[in-house]
Amino acid sequence: MRPRLPRRTFLKISAALGVAAYLQPARGLRLASTLPLPFPHQRFPNAEALLTHRLDFDLLLVPAYLAAELIQRGALQTVPGVPGRAHDPDGAYTIPYLTTLSTILYRHIPPADLWHSNTLWPASPRLVIGLALLRRGYSPNDSHPGHLAQIEKDLLDARLRIVPDPEAGLRSALGDFAVTLSPAHSSPPRSRLAERATREGLGVGVAFPPKGAIAVEHDWIIPLSSLAPEAALSFISNLQRPTPNFQRPLFTLTPLSASTRAYHAYIWKRVA
Repeated sequence: MRPRLPRRTFLKISAALGVAAYLQPARGLRLASTLPLPFPHQRFPNAEALLTHRLDFDLLLVPAYLAAELIQRGALQTVPGVPGRAHDPDGAYTIPYLTTLSTILYRHIPPADLWHSNTLWPASPRLVIGLALLRRGYSPNDSHPGHLAQIEKDLLDARLRIVPDPEAGLRSALGDFAVTLSPAHSSPPRSRLAERATREGLGVGVAFPPKGAIAVEHDWIIPLSSLAPEAALSFISNLQRPTPNFQRPLFTLTPLSASTRAYHAYIWKRVA
């Protein structure tokens, strides 16, 4: 097993570089994320695309289910993380940062059904397929080939409108509803657009998907290819970690088998 970065070293680095990292968080770091971030980074709206991408980054923010796959591949450096989670029991590879919930932004009234041309969808296969499975009463992690075949037909029939940024599309009146992931540290969860709408009276509301919401933990990870792991850890130590706040039962996305991931990729290629 690769040696951990000692906690004492981590703390020394944090103390020495903390202020600089806070004021200039992304300087010299190659950052990537599956979520939008308020500092320079490369964005991967389709998280699964990272599994086939060369991880030439110093620091990545990814969903927990994707982090589990990268751990299994031996693609990550060890970190002083938080133990006790299913995908990283010893907290050796991931540092939890943010939990998001699948939410619907709407312009006028909450949707009774999402599967029509007025809904804008993100380029996120796991989220879209997961919500399609929930719509039929299945788990969003269902791997039954027959169930996935049903989902494939449902998504083809729905003729999804997949856009780079559903929130921006809703703001531009490209549709009446937008499917997105919103931070779970407020109640109810609020998106960037919804918060702006509240301030400016734009009349945009937030709701959970009719058949159930999906919760996604997002973790910081450091790839083996990182050229600045110590600076990456210093950067993380200066970020405030929001506390999740939700009461209703939720579904979470878990790692999939290789065959199920392949089926998801096949479905997405047909519908995206």
